[in-house]
Amino acid sequence: MVIIIALCIPVTAIVTGFLTFKAVQLGLRWQIETKQEQIPTMETPKLPNPIAPIMEARQEKEAASVFYEWTNGPNESR
Repeated sequence: MVIIIALCIPVTAIVTGFLTFKAVQLGLRWQIETKQEQIPTMETPKLPNPIAPIMEARQEKEAASVFYEWTNGPNESR
């Protein structure tokens, strides 16, 4: 029983902090959008994924490697 209470207190604090942070973030964005004479939205802006170009280059390299092995066999060196 004591363990459950000991775990509930920090979890409650974390959830409350997260909800407070999101509420402040939404309120500030709403205020900025109204000052810029835009219609306020509830949607978060989409940020580009910084890792996407690295992953795409890696996938292209792997695809080229698989194609090379398929056409020339696994034992041949480049």
